Amino acid sequence: MTRTVEIIGAGLSGMTAGINLAREGYQVTILDAQKQIGGSPAMHPSVHTTPAQLPELIEYIGIDVSDHFVRCDPYPVFHYNTKILKFPDYVVHNSAYSIERGPRESSIDHFLYRLAKEAGVSFSFGERVDVSDLSPGTIVATGLDPASFKKLGVASRDLYGVWSWRETDDRSSTALVYMGPFSRDYAYTALVNGLDYSLNFSHHNPSEKDMDDYRRVLRATGVKEYPEPWRRVSMCVPAEPKLFADGLILAGTLGGLIEPFWGYGIVGALVSGRLAATAVTDPERAAREHAEFTRGFFKKLARRDAFARYPAWKRGLLTRAGLAWARLQCSLNKDLAAKPREPLKWFR
Repeated sequence: MTRTVEIIGAGLSGMTAGINLAREGYQVTILDAQKQIGGSPAMHPSVHTTPAQLPELIEYIGIDVSDHFVRCDPYPVFHYNTKILKFPDYVVHNSAYSIERGPRESSIDHFLYRLAKEAGVSFSFGERVDVSDLSPGTIVATGLDPASFKKLGVASRDLYGVWSWRETDDRSSTALVYMGPFSRDYAYTALVNGLDYSLNFSHHNPSEKDMDDYRRVLRATGVKEYPEPWRRVSMCVPAEPKLFADGLILAGTLGGLIEPFWGYGIVGALVSGRLAATAVTDPERAAREHAEFTRGFFKKLARRDAFARYPAWKRGLLTRAGLAWARLQCSLNKDLAAKPREPLKWFR
């Protein structure tokens, strides 16, 4: 008897799950609401910068994504307004990577799509599915879409973004991170594959003044103006990690595999795709691994919620004080300063 699996969502987690299951002999169909690969045009093309231990990630997910994790050189520079923040010594041992998402052929989406097709995965685009009507065992990997969180009863937080992008001849991989009154979280610019992207995202909807302030900071730090108009998007991020709901398997952001404080999601999406595939073949093992990956979720989420409620001046003070404390710890503990702080399970 042919074993079949349906996956809702052709994002990173959905395709990672599909590739792994197809390689294990399953007949896999991935349905996606968009008309083509690359995610929603309301959010992509985009560039995401994340810490990662790439060899461990590749070994876990069973897919060599190294060509699409382009190491940042130099390591991302963090600012509070225009002032550069000084990080502890262990940062020199860390690695951060920029990853392109979206409809361009150079994106990781297209890479996974090609691998999935080679593995025998079938795709159906332009398919809008009500998650309330799905059969048990279906993998739901619908990303930041608020509707799935609400219908499946997954606790969530609203998140807002304002973004712009441009193409450039610059083929380097770089990133700049900005904290300040213009965001309760942070904003950033990131460049890879000639795609130059900027996003201001926050737990409050950035006002026009917030965006004017952010653009002013970009100009003051030497960043060229991004094209107008900047696009607005509203999203949901999880407030709990959850692998199963109503007999369905949850993957990616919907499953809670996103780092709660900084919002890093690329590594979590890939890991979650592997977890979702395991949930089909060995649900108990998948549940144990999901719990291990997310065991620090609530602690980090509480820190994020508290931080976002503080006024801007206090967020700045706490950020600088936290970095000063970390630098002091490195000066007192040479072992701490001599190795990276970026394990695969970094979202603990």
